[in-house]
Amino acid sequence: MTKSPLPPGEHRPQETFLAAASHEIRTPLNGILGTVSLLLETELEPAQREYAEAIRLSGSRLLDLLNNVLDYARLDASAIELETEAFCPVRLGREVMELLSPRAHAAGLDIAARASVLPMPSYSGDAGRIRQILFNLVGNALKFTESGAVLLDICAHEDGLEYRIIDTGPGIAPEDRERLFEAFRQTSQQDAYKDGGVGLGLAIVKRLTDLLGGKIEVTGEPGLGTCFSVFLPLDKADLPATHDLPVLDAVVGIAGLPPATCLATTAALINASARPVRIDVSSGYVPPDVDVLLIGAEQPEETVRALARKAPALIVLRPEDRGAIARFKAMGCAGWLVRPLRASSLIERIFVVKTGGLPVEEPEKLTGAGRVLIADDNPVNAMIARRALESAGFTVTVASTGIEALEAAKSMNPALVLMDLRMPEMDGFEAMRQLRAGGSDVPVIAVSAEVNADIERQARTAGANDVVAKPIEPQALRSLAIKWTGAASKAGAA
Repeated sequence: MTKSPLPPGEHRPQETFLAAASHEIRTPLNGILGTVSLLLETELEPAQREYAEAIRLSGSRLLDLLNNVLDYARLDASAIELETEAFCPVRLGREVMELLSPRAHAAGLDIAARASVLPMPSYSGDAGRIRQILFNLVGNALKFTESGAVLLDICAHEDGLEYRIIDTGPGIAPEDRERLFEAFRQTSQQDAYKDGGVGLGLAIVKRLTDLLGGKIEVTGEPGLGTCFSVFLPLDKADLPATHDLPVLDAVVGIAGLPPATCLATTAALINASARPVRIDVSSGYVPPDVDVLLIGAEQPEETVRALARKAPALIVLRPEDRGAIARFKAMGCAGWLVRPLRASSLIERIFVVKTGGLPVEEPEKLTGAGRVLIADDNPVNAMIARRALESAGFTVTVASTGIEALEAAKSMNPALVLMDLRMPEMDGFEAMRQLRAGGSDVPVIAVSAEVNADIERQARTAGANDVVAKPIEPQALRSLAIKWTGAASKAGAA
């Protein structure tokens, strides 16, 4: 039943309670997770590291459970309003996969996004709700997939947009699919034990999909993995194409890439009019017409060396393996790419290597420079962010209210502001509005223990350049700060 709208600026008591409860519960939990992440970056005895990892894992599972419970309660308590905006479906899907890639790589899983056609048309719809659907479905796939990969297929149709999430997990029996989207239900007791949740993630997905007028289907068999297909009846928008790939007249050898990355790479190469060729790494044979090789970083060193002698090669690795770039260059690799791969970066790098250009590599150890202002009333969260950024070379100033943040911004001229959205005296929304009204164009990253489509829209309207949810892993925070302060070279990264 649709709830009647309230006057502008007013909120239902349930919504006010959920917002307050969400903030108060998540804040100390974020402090625990952030502190243990910093602890894991220090020198620890094996037993101490094992204990710290156990705290991190348990805290992460508790945060996932809390997020699902609060999201589900909010759907019941709120009158959901849909926002229509033009968006690029490839960029939206890629952002979700990049956000979840650390979780996938930590579990030994491959993760990638594949577009059916490039350039892909843009669409008009509620991008925030669609992002939440994808985040829940991809996160669910990662949770139940023990080995292999998770692939996001992005398919354009004349009457709408389809996302397919394909995994190599245990699969779902046909008789279990009917109850799959019921709240507080798991497909089996074994899954409930493995998940540690209460069965709300897919129920949220179903409700959001229905809200958008779409439909969701499940296919697959036990032992063969699962495919969730979400079709949304959306109108096409008039945004200019952002993934219009150039014609790449090249033969590209694919040697030992993980499964999802291999499929996504093959599709991107075909869209760029290149010819992908699978290389049998066991034989080491490379056809003489291969222009460039893409080699998986998981291959043995002798295999990489032998292949790199036969054709110019790019090594494909995870972000956390950047420290090995010098070693791969010593093996003969001409450059590198980071997965999950971006089609545009993939084609650009292949073209540079094919034409004999010298790739401009970024430093192995990313460092930052400049002043960062952290506005956060929670001393633990402020300490976590400060330590993470100072270790990357930033100079950090901390403010505990929106008023203090405005005063500090005027006096220190920061290169970046991290703005907590919930603070006493003046919240982050109002602080950003006043900052922009004063003519400041400093990059502002809005940070909150609770981030959903509505909060993200409000934050961007108030002046945020980006919106992220706590807790932020120290390395992710450093990379984010380096990106927005322009200290990192983007050349060489995919």
